[in-house]
Amino acid sequence: MMNWFRLFRLPNFDDLGLTSTQISVALEGYGLHDILICKGNETSILYEGVFLTINMNGKNAFRLDDNAVYLDSNDDVWLGIYEN
Repeated sequence: MMNWFRLFRLPNFDDLGLTSTQISVALEGYGLHDILICKGNETSILYEGVFLTINMNGKNAFRLDDNAVYLDSNDDVWLGIYEN
């Protein structure tokens, strides 16, 4: 089962004109986490040492290991955490 958490709106980050920023988010059941948002050719998040690229290779949601990132139709970015 994948638990999903809304992190930020992609246009709001783009409007900052930054290549990266760190946010702290309270993930219900997982506590407070620092997440790095990075922009190069694509926008990615770094969560618990794992880079998750939004729409990597056209995959939305993009999953790597036990985590995923998803961009919804409202341009909200979501973090997915797989739980057995």
